[in-house]
Amino acid sequence: MPTPSPSRPGTEPSGRDYALEGLMMVLATLPVIVSAYASHVTGDGQWFQRSGALMVLFAVGVQYHRSYWLRCVERQAGRDGHPPAPLVRWIGRVWHSIPYVCYLAIVMGTLIWSYGDLMFR
Repeated sequence: MPTPSPSRPGTEPSGRDYALEGLMMVLATLPVIVSAYASHVTGDGQWFQRSGALMVLFAVGVQYHRSYWLRCVERQAGRDGHPPAPLVRWIGRVWHSIPYVCYLAIVMGTLIWSYGDLMFR
């Protein structure tokens, strides 16, 4: 299986990159919302608790995709033999700061995964 690569190394992320990450963040949050409602209706917190694992899984996937893409961009800039262009530096700053949302989702997902059922007792 070929190794995935960014759509255009050395340039800004493509719409495909943003769509993939957006979909993964929806998949991280939607089950939590739906299962919180289901747990509220049924009074059984296990649905909410299980959704925390999905939140962690998809948030880690987004973080992995971001770091992989950034490594590819930095490698491409290094191959050219000159320092990264201003656009590449800007992308690096943005992509280094956005993962804090993923970190928050990982922490929240872990807390839900661990103690989510206690909210419905």
